Amino acid sequence: MAMIFTRKEVGALAGRAVTAESMGVTSTKNYDEQVCAVGDRSALSNYPYFIEMSAGAVHSGRIDSHGLLPRVFTDDTENYTVYWGDEALAMQAEYSVHEGWK
Repeated sequence: MAMIFTRKEVGALAGRAVTAESMGVTSTKNYDEQVCAVGDRSALSNYPYFIEMSAGAVHSGRIDSHGLLPRVFTDDTENYTVYWGDEALAMQAEYSVHEGWK
């Protein structure tokens, strides 16, 4: 199941206007999203992730202590897939071989 909300829709749900500036983010892109993993924070902290954007960009790393992945900025609406745990590590390894990551 997936749900997609614009900034304005999130603001309406929260009862306030939400802008990039109000979130402390400066970007020239039209869209931004940030995944928040929900669960036991101590178990999620430092858990590996790999985000594969439909346009080909990738983001990878480890979940922070607040359960947040990095904010992703795009010019147009775009689909993405998030891989977790062992799948994320496998995607990181595969991508590094194909793209020459060190």
